[in-house]
Amino acid sequence: MKSLIMVLFKIGLVLFLALGVAVVLVQAAGLVAGSPGLVSGAVSALGLAMTVSAGVTGLLGFVMSYLFHWKTGED
Repeated sequence: MKSLIMVLFKIGLVLFLALGVAVVLVQAAGLVAGSPGLVSGAVSALGLAMTVSAGVTGLLGFVMSYLFHWKTGED
């Protein structure tokens, strides 16, 4: 169970970070090209997937804190 949660967490982490980078790069290209549609369209196209994957990954991290018995204040 622990290894499955860890794999899902890592996949989610890579997914939402990659989507975030994609959004920023597309928006930067839109700024350079002077295309407001490209800037707002990046969030419209990728924003929901990015937000959901970040939320699920955060919840998996919360679950991991109980499965791995993490203590507060540990280094």
